[in-house]
Amino acid sequence: MISLTLCMSLVVPYQKMRILFLALLCETFYISVTAQVYTHADATIPVVVNGKKIPMPWAGGLNAAQINTIDLNGDGRPDLAVFDRTANKVFTYLAAGNQYTYTPDYETFFPSGISNWMLLRDINCDGKKDLLTSNLSGISAFINTTQTGKPLSWRPFNRGNPLLTVGLSGTINLQMNASDIPAIDDVDGDGDLDIIVSRFSGEGSFAFHRNMSIENTGRCDSLQLKLMTNVWGNMYECECGSYAFNGRTCPPHGARIQHDEGKSLLTLDLTNDGLHDLLFSEEECNSLYSFPNQGTPDSALFNSFSIFPSTHPSTVLFPAAYFEDVDFDGFKDLMVSTNISNRVATAFDLSNSVWFYKNTGTNSLPQFSFQKSNFLQEQMIDVGSYSSPAFADYDGDGDLDMFISYWATADTVASIYQFQNTGNYFEPSYQLITSDFLNFSSRGLYNIKIQFLDINGDGKTDLVFTATDKTTFTTQLYYMANQSTTGIDLTNSSPVQVGFSVGQYENLYLYDIDSDGNVDILWGKADGSLQYYRNLGSFVFVLNNASYLGVGASTNRYCVSPVVADFQNDGKPDLILGSKGSIVMFRDFKSATASDTLLIHNSLKNEYESKRISAYLSLTAADLHANKYPLIIAGTITGGLVVLKQDSTALSQAENIVTMYPNPVAQGQAISFRGTMDFNAQFFNIMGQKISEPIAVHSNQIETIEQSLSAGMYFVRCQWNGGTKTLKLIVK
Repeated sequence: MISLTLCMSLVVPYQKMRILFLALLCETFYISVTAQVYTHADATIPVVVNGKKIPMPWAGGLNAAQINTIDLNGDGRPDLAVFDRTANKVFTYLAAGNQYTYTPDYETFFPSGISNWMLLRDINCDGKKDLLTSNLSGISAFINTTQTGKPLSWRPFNRGNPLLTVGLSGTINLQMNASDIPAIDDVDGDGDLDIIVSRFSGEGSFAFHRNMSIENTGRCDSLQLKLMTNVWGNMYECECGSYAFNGRTCPPHGARIQHDEGKSLLTLDLTNDGLHDLLFSEEECNSLYSFPNQGTPDSALFNSFSIFPSTHPSTVLFPAAYFEDVDFDGFKDLMVSTNISNRVATAFDLSNSVWFYKNTGTNSLPQFSFQKSNFLQEQMIDVGSYSSPAFADYDGDGDLDMFISYWATADTVASIYQFQNTGNYFEPSYQLITSDFLNFSSRGLYNIKIQFLDINGDGKTDLVFTATDKTTFTTQLYYMANQSTTGIDLTNSSPVQVGFSVGQYENLYLYDIDSDGNVDILWGKADGSLQYYRNLGSFVFVLNNASYLGVGASTNRYCVSPVVADFQNDGKPDLILGSKGSIVMFRDFKSATASDTLLIHNSLKNEYESKRISAYLSLTAADLHANKYPLIIAGTITGGLVVLKQDSTALSQAENIVTMYPNPVAQGQAISFRGTMDFNAQFFNIMGQKISEPIAVHSNQIETIEQSLSAGMYFVRCQWNGGTKTLKLIVK
């Protein structure tokens, strides 16, 4: 019998113990050090916002959401495929019941090369939605070739060439500006899809390309386009909110080309008169405009416009409209989202950029009623744009709390979101405390990126951050000194400038690279390079290496985001770099000569793949499960977070069957352990604090341990070569 004196105990109130007993489950952690960097997206950590558990917190956020419905899994129900222009990627959401679940494994089945915009339309009348998107020569199209019971598949239309049209001087590419969204619709009512685009050059009008498939073949299974007019609707767009009708042209406006901004078009019959009206906006507008069609199906005519919808119109910049059923009632709704391509100086809130108007009428005579401005966004962490996560034990309770900073705009200011870990050392769970941590919004800053570390060498964890001053537009490195020795107290601290300036989109990571006791700087530059600045002391930083680890200037990288942690649990620090949506790892980076691409598991394909996460990443690492294998948490351009958890090589481990009895156990009663493999048992209290050293248990032998614990709940972590299992212990 082994006698054990536990160094501390904790009495847990009955109600709290009962809640935790119901909520906390045993989890087995499978851990390995592998020759490849295998991960999977981990969406299991719960998050509570405003008292409500949000269903898909780690879905990555949304900004410029182009809404399309499509059956992703072949169950006959339309799901969502959303192309976000700022992230330059497709997000996929499965319909489950009457709500959507973020299911990123379907994203890999969309064609590569989708850019700027994506519209799903049935080109060949086979009942399956095909895909159209932008390319350098105009428009690319892909035919949906999905077979029953198989994943989505596509083939390029017209042998991969851009769409062609018969123009005024023969067959040419159907050209359009990359920042535009065309209208792809059966405008003339003959059964095949026509295309209307803003003119590629020349006057600010719209070109109508009629599909001649029905006329030429009697079938609607192709795109045989012919330019019918360059002035569809007999109108010209002059500038935001200014239009010329009835053959008039725009008035002179100096040297500016009045139609040089991006355009968004959507055609639909709003009045059930057989004529397709136009919903339109341009890049400098905050309004979506409706143009009633007063012409005929063959010859549209517009002579008036108004803000649409008239009640509760969207206020996002460059609004683009989509007509899709998103609430499962069979009627197509109006969705409006911004179509910006990147971070712009505007005051609208990118965490409320997907506006949902429910169709309370019918598909032939729609009536739209505003429902919310954060469709899907309300179900996930979405702080706006350029989210930057960091973790620290802020309240000193032994587990890691979460903080997220973001960009905001030069017109407004940014702050920091604070989430308290209401779980424990092993099982994290987060609850939003405030969206304005320490009243950061009063400091006149935006583009905030945060990190917690001891920057001044006093043994306490400080808040370190870069931020842009909205009056000077300079981006500086700051820190706020911690006043507490048990947790983190920044209440009476003010930001101190370190004297290190960076570009707005660039990333700094502070780490003692040369092990001299001073934190150095890794600088992810806009030219794609990673630079190492050595700290000589007293925050005197000098350039040590302009292409650290061989990461020099390159068009394949942009503002790399570094983070250091012992990801392999081998006692050697590794370096992770995120850039343009992909992630690489330098194992034991102080001795590294090469990097490995991080792969993400796809459960549908049952294989690992290199996957784009976002157009811009801000990385951090945190050992949230206390198993010495940190998670990678990526902040995205779309204002959300993605969590990546490392996998084993073979996705399976030899199982150690561990038993602990009796459980519950009476105070003073001995506890027995047995396992099919050697393991170490270690006790922790409910706060995740260690209350014993590891105790060796030999395979297939009963080891009995005496205990003198107070009544309450405890955790026993059983760890062996290749795995970890955490058990709950109740002492009565």
